[in-house]
Amino acid sequence: MDISTNKKDFFLFAFTYSKSNFKGEIKIKLINNYRIDFKSIETIFIEEDKILIPYKLKKIKNKKKNNLTLLIEEIDCESKAQQLISKKCFLPKKFLPERKGVDFYGFQVKDFVVIDKNNKKIGSILEIIEKPFQSLMVVNTNSKEILIPIHQDIILSVCHEKKQIQVELPKNFLNLF
Repeated sequence: MDISTNKKDFFLFAFTYSKSNFKGEIKIKLINNYRIDFKSIETIFIEEDKILIPYKLKKIKNKKKNNLTLLIEEIDCESKAQQLISKKCFLPKKFLPERKGVDFYGFQVKDFVVIDKNNKKIGSILEIIEKPFQSLMVVNTNSKEILIPIHQDIILSVCHEKKQIQVELPKNFLNLF
């Protein structure tokens, strides 16, 4: 099987956070409500020392809200499972459904310009910090970096052609930085 492990070909979709039992099961927390068909996933990639390591799945079970329990072929005991706790989990980008409108993936908007509702430039996106409960845009405003929550009440529009994201920030939000 010819699998590229170049990180640019992958996306972060979850974090490992706990072992489930003494048989090596691992619990993961999904981020960003990705609509992934997990029935078609045979291998996940877990980052270890900044390298993506492929792990073949035996089974995915107990999907509850944003949590899954994984049975991984090479992990058959508690001590092996413990070594994978608090790690980032990746999948190839081919598993992502296309997004449109204000819905976007973090890797798609790097270097986009963030503008306010009056079309005034706020800054450029340096990166997206993806967390299970609240993802953030790191925006360079020339003099400083600010963090803008990615939330439906803040993002007004996304224009992939112009590479712009229009936001409506709470009053005095930029004064916090």
